[in-house]
Amino acid sequence: MRLVVLLASFGYWLALTVLLLVPNPAGLVGLHAVPIFPWGKFGVHLLAFTGLGFLANATRWPARLGWPLIIFLAVYGITTESLQLLVPQRTARVMDGIENLLGIAAGSFIYWLVRRLMRSYLNPHLAAGLVRCAVEESAAGE
Repeated sequence: MRLVVLLASFGYWLALTVLLLVPNPAGLVGLHAVPIFPWGKFGVHLLAFTGLGFLANATRWPARLGWPLIIFLAVYGITTESLQLLVPQRTARVMDGIENLLGIAAGSFIYWLVRRLMRSYLNPHLAAGLVRCAVEESAAGE
């Protein structure tokens, strides 16, 4: 399972990098234009980087949040946004950079929350299962 998450994370990261650094990302995936939410362009980068933040942290499951990883993701988000200045037909926007950072924070928070909920759910059930097995073994041995 860990390998699947690792491959999914790497594939997502690679696809995101390509989409961020090509002149026409919508055309690359067969669209005429980049999807716009009803409230405007805000949210495209946020959603993309939320997925990246979650998947990158999930490769470390069940480890806690890795601050060096989060810092690396933040540098990646700012770097890819800055590199868009060198790509024809693309512009680097401060708002997109902020969305990248907010998405990384949101994805990392979602990972932390899922990990915490899973631990609080699994620990009591795992402990109860171990006690049940120990009682059954001792009863079988008598």
